[in-house]
Amino acid sequence: MEIVLPQEIGDGRIDTLLKVFSELKKFSSEKHKIQLNWSKVKRISPAGWAILACLFDAAVEKKQVLDNIFVHKEFKNFPVIQNLLQISNFKKLPSPDVHDFSSSNTLLKGKMTSIDSLFMEQVRSECGKDLPEDLDFDCELIFNELMQNSVDHANAERYYLYAGLWLDEFHIGVLDMGITIPAKLEQKYTCPNDVAYLELALKSGISTRRQRPGGYGLSHTFDLLKENKGRLTLMSRNAQIRRYFKTRKTQRGPLKYRLNGTWCFVRFPLDKRL
Repeated sequence: MEIVLPQEIGDGRIDTLLKVFSELKKFSSEKHKIQLNWSKVKRISPAGWAILACLFDAAVEKKQVLDNIFVHKEFKNFPVIQNLLQISNFKKLPSPDVHDFSSSNTLLKGKMTSIDSLFMEQVRSECGKDLPEDLDFDCELIFNELMQNSVDHANAERYYLYAGLWLDEFHIGVLDMGITIPAKLEQKYTCPNDVAYLELALKSGISTRRQRPGGYGLSHTFDLLKENKGRLTLMSRNAQIRRYFKTRKTQRGPLKYRLNGTWCFVRFPLDKRL
């Protein structure tokens, strides 16, 4: 099967990328060659690198072959692309830091079962040197909240963090392939569908903990983005929510292909700040 990848790999329209995950799952019981055609790919946003890292992990875990063709030369120096091109050499999942890289405008880091309390220090020295102090502080808060969600609530064995300058925005996010938000919340709450579960997760005080209080991570992220007129994209299991705080618009609905994990993408506008 050949899948033609989109012009930009990132947190925009990602149906094609989710289709690859779906195909990997579909043929998990037998070897099946999936050919990724990169001929149209012109750009990979900061979020795109984290998505590709998750894609690599899914393929290795399912012991499936990904044949990458027409990869532009400019992408081949990045660890994630190198690993995808040599994926047949990986017989088991390597440490997620095999994909790590940093540049003047992007930072990607893979972690296992622990919080990276020094990630923002690296962001400041690599791709976020000129961030306004208040935005720097908000980014650190959001990272701490999202990492905590991945480790504590999703029980993710591995997750990816990214940060980077992209056009007139600063992008950050955390992606994991652990227990989904709807799967976690339905242990305690009842909602009609996965979109409703994601909406519920964004409300303050919603938690599956029985002893100590919790449930402030995503709602706190929501509040910080509202203050900064940013953008939030949240995807988990069968649903997605996109909130545009500058225009006060919301898009919500089912995903075309199921995501066995939780991806949280955040964008901050910089055009009037830097």
